[in-house]
Amino acid sequence: TLLLILFLLLLYIVKRREKNIEEREAQKTEIEKLKTSHFRYQLEMEKVISYFSYSIYSQSSIDDMLWDVTKNCISRLGFEDCVIYLIVEEGKVLMQKAAWGPKTTEENKILNPINIKVGKGIVGHVALTGKAEIINDTSADSRYIVDDLQRYAELCVPIMQEGKVLGVIDCEHSRKNFYTTRHLQILETVAALCGDRLVKMRAEQENFTKEIKLAELNSNLFKSRLTALRSQMNPHFIFNALNSIQQFILTGDVDQANRYLSRFSRLQREVLNHCDQNFISLEKEIDMLQLYLQLEQLRFNENFEYSITVDDTIDSNEIKIPPMILQPFIENAIWHGLLPKQGHKKVHIHFSLLSPNELKCCIQDNGIGRAAAERMKQNNTETAVHQSKGLQLINERLSILELQYGHPFNAISTDITDTDELVQGTQVELLLYLAV
Repeated sequence: TLLLILFLLLLYIVKRREKNIEEREAQKTEIEKLKTSHFRYQLEMEKVISYFSYSIYSQSSIDDMLWDVTKNCISRLGFEDCVIYLIVEEGKVLMQKAAWGPKTTEENKILNPINIKVGKGIVGHVALTGKAEIINDTSADSRYIVDDLQRYAELCVPIMQEGKVLGVIDCEHSRKNFYTTRHLQILETVAALCGDRLVKMRAEQENFTKEIKLAELNSNLFKSRLTALRSQMNPHFIFNALNSIQQFILTGDVDQANRYLSRFSRLQREVLNHCDQNFISLEKEIDMLQLYLQLEQLRFNENFEYSITVDDTIDSNEIKIPPMILQPFIENAIWHGLLPKQGHKKVHIHFSLLSPNELKCCIQDNGIGRAAAERMKQNNTETAVHQSKGLQLINERLSILELQYGHPFNAISTDITDTDELVQGTQVELLLYLAV
């Protein structure tokens, strides 16, 4: 009997051990199956995401990319309807930009597109919060907005970049509880890829637009500069210069005629030499201004005096400014400020640095002032038209330069008054960006 009991006990132990081994093997098998299933799941996810990634980054425009994503959500993920919204109107409205499903036409156009305010509906709520949502039964969600058809499952994922919501991918299905966490993971990754590509594409488009605009500005600047330079050394000045030379010759003052003609030809040569350059050295600009002022002095029999000063901190050979940008203002000071004045007449030009990249040029005269000069110009129609055209040209140049370089190029005219508020002259301050 004892032997029988021992035998049965041993048999039980053996059977128990075999069962434990079988259970462990079954557990291992189940774990391997789970691992295999998980790997297969991950592989499928990676394949789908890889396809989306390649497809997204192969598109050349934002519209093409968005339409491609909606199409692939239907074909690759088995969705029934997919719509992509982008935020417009300063972040207040979601606009349908692409769709695949019943709302799609062959020409990649959306039938009866709708806009949704941020915060309204499921789509608007996701845009507001920046958090994705799976709605298993839309009929039980008061936020649901019917677009083309009532559907009972919805997956809504925000398109984000650096914490900012750019749009929403909204997918729907007619069957309740259709969307899974797998769908959510894939679509969140797709939305992240869209956000990254969208920002880069917008930056590329912005840079391209800037390049086009810059090219147009350069073209306008070139045309404007040539027109302005030709017009600034105006026919009146050339005609009067030749008349002055003729007068010197007729009066037998050959030396003065030669001196005038020499300076006049030098000035015209300098203007032509620099008319095709955006910037020249301040030193060369001052040389041309001195030639111009000397000619005006000769013409008007030394009727006025001038001076040009430069701050000690300025290296006039290194600083670059637009050529002949000052001459129209100096001409205006002489003709309309000084010549009508009785008594001592002077014009002073001073250059100073406001910052390492900003040059201020101050043109001061002790003439009759702006109001008196304006009254005289109104009585002389030809002078008024010439003056208006000259200032229009120079202001156009300044505006184009400011747009092109994104730095200040402007001129401000004011009256110089004494303690009794009586006008003692005019001051023009030009602020110029320095080219490097």
